[in-house]
Amino acid sequence: MAFRFRRTVKIFPGVRLNLGKRGVSGSAGVRGANVTLGRNGLYGNAGIPGTGLSYREKLLKNKTPSRRSVRKHTAQPPGNSLPPIAAQIASLQLNTITGDIAILDANGTDLGDEAMEVAKTHARETLEAALQEHVDNHNRMMERIGNIHLDTPAPNQFPQLLPEPFDLPSPTRPVPRKLNWLAWICPARRRAVVSSNERRQSDYQKQQLQWQSERENHQRKETQRATLYLRAQQGSISAMEQVLDDHLIDIDWPRETSLSFELSKDGKTLMLDVDLPEIEDFPNTELRVYQRGIGVSVKELSDTALRKLYMAHVHGMGFRLIGEGFACAPSVETVVLSGFTQITNAATGRVEDQYLYSVKVRRDAWGAIHFGNLEAVDPVEALTAFDLRRDMTKTGIFRAIEPWSSEFASSPA
Repeated sequence: MAFRFRRTVKIFPGVRLNLGKRGVSGSAGVRGANVTLGRNGLYGNAGIPGTGLSYREKLLKNKTPSRRSVRKHTAQPPGNSLPPIAAQIASLQLNTITGDIAILDANGTDLGDEAMEVAKTHARETLEAALQEHVDNHNRMMERIGNIHLDTPAPNQFPQLLPEPFDLPSPTRPVPRKLNWLAWICPARRRAVVSSNERRQSDYQKQQLQWQSERENHQRKETQRATLYLRAQQGSISAMEQVLDDHLIDIDWPRETSLSFELSKDGKTLMLDVDLPEIEDFPNTELRVYQRGIGVSVKELSDTALRKLYMAHVHGMGFRLIGEGFACAPSVETVVLSGFTQITNAATGRVEDQYLYSVKVRRDAWGAIHFGNLEAVDPVEALTAFDLRRDMTKTGIFRAIEPWSSEFASSPA
């Protein structure tokens, strides 16, 4: 890895795009949807891995025959209208590269056309809705990739502390077992019931004490976080570093990203290195559901469109991180951000870290940006207003550069 500094964090995808903390994951290697079969029926869950966006709908339902159908088909018992293969359905995959839809069992085996026909017959509308939602999520993700800079804070916009909720439910108080007539006439039975009640009450008290301890520990940590943010806002260097750690992991990134940073001893310079995605691994499709029938059409972006999207994304990442650096660290006067990626050396066949761009930005110059109108800002052009090292063609082909360095830069711990 090309990280040159001692503090490294990972930014996870999809944090602020839904109510959950980490979003919805999918099957390995496939950006898709899934369905789950349980006692309450078959549910479809459509989502884009890394976005936190999802759609859930009950798919297959045991149809209750109408009165007319009961009179006409009295030999068919109610509640058994689903074919046996429906019980095998465990997941549904939609490949956003090919548009293929597959219904799988719990072992990941394709159940084939029969299972698809069951879904179409018994859950056509909800299956269509799930696919439409999945397509919409994918296309929104593609748009989000190109507009990642839109949430960049102004340099004087210190991050708001987002409290972590305490989600552990309190223990349930046990209901004492009552003494029945047998317990009253049998002392051994009575002692067993009383002993059982005492043991359950004792266990409950221990669980309650543990729960209270964990809640108090959580509240103490939240108080420490609030104090940390206050100290950082007042200019404490160590607090600003910790706020950067705490805040950066909550950025709504389209994909998992690693970055490294370090503050100078005087708190005036912030160095950032960010691991950029490789264009070969970049999503390059737009989706559309069929107007008739069940299916998804896939349109692959042209090379030019893909490179434009890639340029917008990797520069938007840098733009956003520069803004976060100034906002989280009020004492910082200069941010130096460098973006690198892994490229295969054609001469050796080895994968090497290569820097694509490196930019040095002063706070006063950064403040000239109109942060209330970021829709009009092109990050590719915006970074040229600062001390930028970049060797890139108009079509988005990068050549490696030497990044800006600093006398305080150190190796990762």
